[in-house]
Amino acid sequence: MQEVRVRERRLGRTVWATAAAALTAGLVVGLGARLLMRAIVLAIGVDSGFSLAGTVAIVVTFAVLAVPAAATATARPALRRGGRWATTAVTGWLAVSTGFGDPKSLLLADEEWLPLLAALTVAFAVLVAAHGWLAQWTARRLALADDSRDSPPVTPRPQQ
Repeated sequence: MQEVRVRERRLGRTVWATAAAALTAGLVVGLGARLLMRAIVLAIGVDSGFSLAGTVAIVVTFAVLAVPAAATATARPALRRGGRWATTAVTGWLAVSTGFGDPKSLLLADEEWLPLLAALTVAFAVLVAAHGWLAQWTARRLALADDSRDSPPVTPRPQQ
């Protein structure tokens, strides 16, 4: 009976950790992406307004995209890597398709800003690659943080 309660508690903690990790990764990576987007827009010289609703939509999108990585955080290594790469691949594909939606702006940017634009693009790629890793790292820490409480008590061996 106690083993069933331990499993239920672990499952509940894993589900909670998955949701919390996806939200955390979405918040951190989404806000980082929004800052990089703003820097790119400023470097290009386009005056574009950034709204709170747009920022919230980006954070929510990154949180949803973090779910595969967070959900596989406590799985076997092969499945864990698959979840992390699935998150990275989908996030990267969406970031690239969104970021290069208006390539004319990038091509018309002043030449002096091109090194900065290249650096910001690399920073964005690093952020996308770190997205799945951050979701898994957070989920593992949250899911396994209190595992010692679930382990059965150690009974001392009789003295001989």
